[in-house]
Amino acid sequence: MSLEIQEGGPELQSIADFKKGYVYFLNNFQNIVGSFLQFLSTGLTEANKREILSFRKSLDQELDKSQKKIKEIIFNLDEKHLYAQVRKDYPRYFSRFIEDQNRDDFIQFHLIFEMLRYFYIETKEGWEKLKTSVLNNQFTDLEFQKNGLLNYRILPALEKLNSLEILLKRMSYILQIDNPNSLNEFKPTKPKYRDKGTYRLSAVFEESLYDKPKELEPEDTGIEYQADEVIKNHKEKSKDNWKSIKEKVKSGGEPNYIQAYGKYTWNSDQHYFFRYEIDKYQAEKALFKNAISLDSHLGADEQVLRSELIRSMTSIEKKSKSGDDFELEYQNFLKQFFTFCENIILMNMMLPSQFKYVFLFHLGPSHFYMIAKKFLMEVNTGYVHARGNDGKKVIRVIPGEYVKKHVIDYWNEVILPNVGEEKNNLALLKKITELIEEKYKEISKLAIQNYDALDPEIKASKPRETIFRENMNEWMGAANLIVFKRFVKNKSF
Repeated sequence: MSLEIQEGGPELQSIADFKKGYVYFLNNFQNIVGSFLQFLSTGLTEANKREILSFRKSLDQELDKSQKKIKEIIFNLDEKHLYAQVRKDYPRYFSRFIEDQNRDDFIQFHLIFEMLRYFYIETKEGWEKLKTSVLNNQFTDLEFQKNGLLNYRILPALEKLNSLEILLKRMSYILQIDNPNSLNEFKPTKPKYRDKGTYRLSAVFEESLYDKPKELEPEDTGIEYQADEVIKNHKEKSKDNWKSIKEKVKSGGEPNYIQAYGKYTWNSDQHYFFRYEIDKYQAEKALFKNAISLDSHLGADEQVLRSELIRSMTSIEKKSKSGDDFELEYQNFLKQFFTFCENIILMNMMLPSQFKYVFLFHLGPSHFYMIAKKFLMEVNTGYVHARGNDGKKVIRVIPGEYVKKHVIDYWNEVILPNVGEEKNNLALLKKITELIEEKYKEISKLAIQNYDALDPEIKASKPRETIFRENMNEWMGAANLIVFKRFVKNKSF
């Protein structure tokens, strides 16, 4: 073992970013990539463009690959997704199930190790090639070569990857992975579990890590970690076989998520990602087979609706409808309802119509779904009335996951095709945000007026914050609050 590894001091300094978590490190790397992309988009002279022409394609591909991979890892590191993966992969690690937090930590620690390891292997090679291309290219503008490309962009990225390499070495030591070439090959790693081991990020920062004796007989987990998907993807990418990848995705069915990202870090965070649960979606889709009626109005008198429901349960026309007919009717309703939501939001925020699609793009599918769900409940529509499993009881439900799936479809079919390069215009986003902040101030004043108009006894009965919280939806509008939470930074709610 080298003296550098034994000392540990320089190692701990180099992985300081990870003290704030894996995502903090990845976001820092993402910032380097995003800054590089913006520099290539707006910071090059015509002479600069000509000088990097020979390797511009590989440069763009590497930046794009790094950005997508980081987003994918950050998504997979989300607690709810990671926990689900731990549960799913448990049998791969242990022959029998035991409710034990340390075992869960062990599996999670190894899953994260593998994610970061594949990212390191794929990314380090590409950035080293970029460095070589810049060094070997004949530049007339040496300042552009030295600082514009190397010192300010490529070398900082490689420094981050060197830090990641050290972290992975320390993680592999904790996991007792025997393969010394694990950071250079796609071969799956086989960790060893110890009951007394600590499998958390904090463990890599122990100064005496390499001095600790290993347990004499660690439990052999019998792991057969399946990395085939990663290996195949790597081979396909190395051949630049994009057609093959698309066919593979197509044959595997539609994805249950959307990554409606822009080019930069500020339009590529969690607000632009949305997903639905496949199992719940399938269960809700099955409701249409037993449907009796749908609430598909955009607002109507409640008594009329009840009368319509009674008629629908006995009418020949409704009985003759198939599950497919009901489902198609509901899909058409959702399309109309989403347009209704768009118009209401734009009207409430007083946004010019030319901002419509770029505003909705930045609002994001997740917040749009929350608004749609809120409107469905307020207008008392979007419910599916279906017979229960006993054939007697009638259930009434808004199929949330089904709506989510069609929000994703709506984004792919309507929003994304209508928003162009303006989605990457930061100045335009700031202008929209300013307009929404002005509307927030205006509506906040009305809310304060509503509070001031309350009876003194009501104001004395509860704290001011409680009264505002209880009446906020009515005074400011539930959908408006969702928009404000997305765009307004200094909120009072």
